[in-house]
Amino acid sequence: METVRQPENDQAVVSRRLREVRTKKGLSVNELATKSSVSAGMISQIERGISSPSVKTLERLRTALDVPLTDLFSEGASDSEENSKARREGNFVRRSASRPKFLVQASGLRKELLTPEGQHDLQFMLIHFDPGTSSSEVLMGAGEKGGMVLTGKLELMVDNHTVEIQEGDSFQFNSALAHRLRNVSRETASVIWFMDTRRPRVEM
Repeated sequence: METVRQPENDQAVVSRRLREVRTKKGLSVNELATKSSVSAGMISQIERGISSPSVKTLERLRTALDVPLTDLFSEGASDSEENSKARREGNFVRRSASRPKFLVQASGLRKELLTPEGQHDLQFMLIHFDPGTSSSEVLMGAGEKGGMVLTGKLELMVDNHTVEIQEGDSFQFNSALAHRLRNVSRETASVIWFMDTRRPRVEM
């Protein structure tokens, strides 16, 4: 399973926020483990900052807690100046300085969360693909996904169709179909990625 390694400050926020949200929901570690299908040991390690959660683990936890993914990256009471300003502006802006960043160790993908704080029907990310890397871990289910290539060249596979896309090209497809993106060039490729979060999702 791919492991998401956040910069130290983001990892500390995730650890603290998971514990805070779980406690606020009145759930013990064992109860959250049952609801999320994530082991109690793993939850405990995440909350203590010993283990970095995978993308799938984050999705399972936030679904079980019934909160948007952004809630697990919000600074809460000790919020940064950027996030505090965003809330004053109405929680519909994500300042570049406050983007949570992921490094997916196994695949080499680098992800930046673009979605503003709060509950939203769409989730946006900026994903950087180093040469030869691909999205080997995806979430599948009802709804749609899509995006636009900002730089570089990628191979997009959806169901039984494979096409090459490059800078300026956009795409959109049914999220229930098998899909994958792979960098086929010698340069880093960057993609704006969005997904519908309104419906229950299943994992691949």
